[in-house]
Order: sequence, then structure tokens, then C-alpha cells
Amino acid sequence: MDWALYYGVQITEYDFQFKLPQSDNPDKGFVGGVMGPWGQTPPYSYGVHAAPVAATLREYGLNALGLKGMTLQDLKRQIASDQPVIAWVIGNCVGGIPYEYTDSVGDKVVVAAYEHVVIVIGYDAEKIRYLNNGQMYEVPVEVFMNSWGVLGNMAVVASE
Repeated sequence: MDWALYYGVQITEYDFQFKLPQSDNPDKGFVGGVMGPWGQTPPYSYGVHAAPVAATLREYGLNALGLKGMTLQDLKRQIASDQPVIAWVIGNCVGGIPYEYTDSVGDKVVVAAYEHVVIVIGYDAEKIRYLNNGQMYEVPVEVFMNSWGVLGNMAVVASE
């Protein structure tokens, strides 16, 4: 995990995924299997949201906080402080359609097909810079905000 390595903690993707709790609600744990087809939504293989990721990162000694509703100004403040941000987007920062899913115990959560995470590492007045699967990308701010907004501006940040 590149985000953890930035803070000096080496975690293999396999070990991290194995430690994540399992659930049919991505706000509570990983939904489905990591080898499942990409682009599905719960109850099928989907992935996980920020809170369980942050909790698992804390098990490795990292000061991680899972957030929803983060603003562009919050994001920029983190980046300006040399704190990369794990952000939940759709695909490689494309649009998407959120919908409400009800899990097996009746709790509701917003999900979207092709949910994905990127690591935001920079910005300027017009663009957001991020890492996605080892590649660096830049997209216009409005494109990033549209994709990030699908799941409610969800992120993991380093807490103090």
C-alpha cells in the first residue's frame, strides 16, 4: 500500500485485504471477494469504504481517519501539508451514479458501480494530481470533484 509506505509502514496488499473485516455493507467491511469482477455493487463483489480502511490502517500503527463530506479546501490543505489523501472515486475519475443499498440488517449505504480509490498527491488552480495503480494522472478539478462526489467526497487522511 503506497499510502502506508509514504508514512514508513510497509504493508502488502494481500495482508491488508486479509485484515479487513468482511460485510455486505462497505461502510462496515469488504463486500465480496477481492478477485470478483470489477464494477459490481453490493451484495456482489464491490470493495470497501473509508471507515474500515482507516480502522485497519490504525491496526498497523498509522494515524488514519476515514471521512465523508470532505471539501476541496480540506483536500488541498492536506496536500499542502505533504499529507497524501486516499480518495474514493469512480473508475479513473469518471462520472457515476450513486444509489442507496440496504444491507442484510437493514442499514442503508450509498454505493456506486466501479467504486475505486486513488491517492491524491497534488493540485494547482486547474487540476488535481493523483496516483492510480502506480501511474500518475492529472484531471481538471471539476472532473475530479464530479467523480469524488458520487460517494460523498469520501477519503482517508492522516490524523494528528
